[in-house]
Amino acid sequence: MTEIFSIQNKIKHADWPYILQTLFFYFVLVAVGRLIFSGMAFTIFLLTVTLFFIILSQFHIYRLWDAEREHLQHKTQVLNEIYKLLPIRAPLPSMTGWAATPELSSFLLKSIQKYRPATIVEIGSGVTTLISGYSLEKFNIDGKIISFDHDPQFAAKTMDEIKLHGLSDKVDIRIAPLEKVTIDNIEWEWYSTDKIKFDQPIDLLVVDGPPVKTQKNARYPALPLLYKYLSENAVVIMHDTNRVDESTIIKLWQEKFEDFTVEKFHTEKGITLLKRGF
Repeated sequence: MTEIFSIQNKIKHADWPYILQTLFFYFVLVAVGRLIFSGMAFTIFLLTVTLFFIILSQFHIYRLWDAEREHLQHKTQVLNEIYKLLPIRAPLPSMTGWAATPELSSFLLKSIQKYRPATIVEIGSGVTTLISGYSLEKFNIDGKIISFDHDPQFAAKTMDEIKLHGLSDKVDIRIAPLEKVTIDNIEWEWYSTDKIKFDQPIDLLVVDGPPVKTQKNARYPALPLLYKYLSENAVVIMHDTNRVDESTIIKLWQEKFEDFTVEKFHTEKGITLLKRGF
């Protein structure tokens, strides 16, 4: 399954390495052929080389298409699993683009079922807010979700979805604009620390913001700033850990917070689970 997601990433980000390598070798062979052959012999050589690369490219495209088909089947299976397990009362928002993937939603659902967190804090609201709310309801957990979002318009959309799904009593959406914060003499842009107030320790922390374009390793401040609010058996879920920035952040967290164990899961965008006290 790891190979499927690896190929899927190539599809999504355009397979430029393959394209450039193919063109490079094609023109190298043509240039060599031009030096060796002439006249009709070169024409036959050129047609043979061109046909070979066309067949090679078609085979490559087929492999990518087949991997994409299998990946979509996996997504469909995960979505069916979510709808079967949770008492969903309205259509869920799309899980494409920048939104949480079906894999993350399913992983979150199962984590809530397993660890039964009373206080869930999300860095970045959206589909996962709904999944968390429904999961607390489904598994009879007397808990609360506190979700931070820097974008007032997106937060408003999430609040509308929360009302539509009847989960207002379980969710607290906090609009927290990005502002300057200093950690170990390094300046970061992160959610307003004025909004960091909790009645109970955090049992589950879900890190899916701020946007990666904010700055390099933009999501790093989450654990240093919220560490003192975590419960003794806190669990942290980090999304997008197939990306360089997020995988780097995990390594930095491991160096700074040695009381966490780390487990990585191979999904479309990558999920990493950090557990404390287990």
